[in-house]
Amino acid sequence: MELILWWLIPVWIAVVAAVVVAVVLLQRRRRRETAADSLPIAHRDRLTALPGYARALRRYRTLLLGVVASLAVVLVAAVGLTARPATVASVQPELSNRDIVLCLDISGSMVEYDKEVLDVFVDLAKEFTGERISLVVFNASAVTRFPLTSDYSYVEAQLTELRAEFDAGEDEFYRGTLFGNGSSLVGDGLASCAVRFDSPDADRSRSVILVTDNLIAGEPIFTLQQAGALATERGVRVYGINPGDTEAKAYMADLAEEFRSVVETTDGAYYALEDPDAIPSIVSEITAQQADAIDADPEFVLTDQPGLLAILAFLGLGAFFVLAWRVKR
Repeated sequence: MELILWWLIPVWIAVVAAVVVAVVLLQRRRRRETAADSLPIAHRDRLTALPGYARALRRYRTLLLGVVASLAVVLVAAVGLTARPATVASVQPELSNRDIVLCLDISGSMVEYDKEVLDVFVDLAKEFTGERISLVVFNASAVTRFPLTSDYSYVEAQLTELRAEFDAGEDEFYRGTLFGNGSSLVGDGLASCAVRFDSPDADRSRSVILVTDNLIAGEPIFTLQQAGALATERGVRVYGINPGDTEAKAYMADLAEEFRSVVETTDGAYYALEDPDAIPSIVSEITAQQADAIDADPEFVLTDQPGLLAILAFLGLGAFFVLAWRVKR
C-alpha cells in the first residue's frame, strides 16, 4: 500500500492545527466576554452538587467527547482518502507471436459488401488475444489504415470509423487507393499486404486475411498468382474470404476458383463470406500457428484502495450526526 499524494498529509495537519488554535482562542475570548457580562448565582455549589445535575453533566461531557471523537475519525479518514492510498504492481503482459493483416478490397464491386465485411473484421478482432492486427485497404493502390497493433480498442475504433465512412457515402474511404492503372487490382493489393509485416527476422506467425471478389479491372503489376508466390516466399499464409462466391453469381465461379487455388498454395484457406464457419475456422487455424507467448514490456498498474478509509469516514459521519443530535437535546 502506498500513498500517492502523501504530501497532502502535512498540509492537512497544518490546516487542522491552525483551525484548532483559532477555535481555542475564540472560545477563550467568548468566555472572558461572558464572565464580564454574567450575574452571580447564589448557592451555585448546592445546584452543582445535586445528583441529577451531576448525571446530566457527565452525560453531556460523554456525548461531547463522542462528537469530538467521531469528528476526528471523519477527519483522519478524509486526510487518508485525499492522500490517495493505492497499490502499485508491475505486470508483465503476454503477447502472441502472431501478426495478422486484414486486407480489404474497396473497389466498386465490393462496396455493397464492405459494411458486412467490416462487421466480420470486428468479430475476428474480438476472437484474438495478444495478436497484432493491421488493416490495409486497396483498390488501384493500397493504403494502411492502421499498422500492426495489439490495442484492440483502437482496432475497433478504426474499423468503426471506416464503416461510418461507408455509411456516409462520400467516398472518403477511397483516399490514396486510386493511384494505379485500373481498379480492384487484387494481385497488387495482396502483394502490398504481404510486405506490411515488420521484423522480418523475428520468429513470428504472419497471416493475411484477404477479402475480395477477385473481379479485376485494369493492369496490375502483380498477378494474383505472383502475389501468392510472394506471400509464400515471405512465410505469409493467406486466408481468403470471397463475397462473390454465391449461387447468385455463378458467372464468377472461375474467379472464385482462381482465388481458392492461390490462397491454398500459401497453406492458407478459402471461405465464402456467407459461410458460417469462416470466422471460427480462420481464428482456429491462425491461433494454431506458433502458439508460444512472448513477454511484452512491463507495465505498472496503479489500483486505488479507498475501501477501509471510506467505511471509516461513513461510520464516523453517521456517529457524528447521531451524537450531535443527542447533545442538542
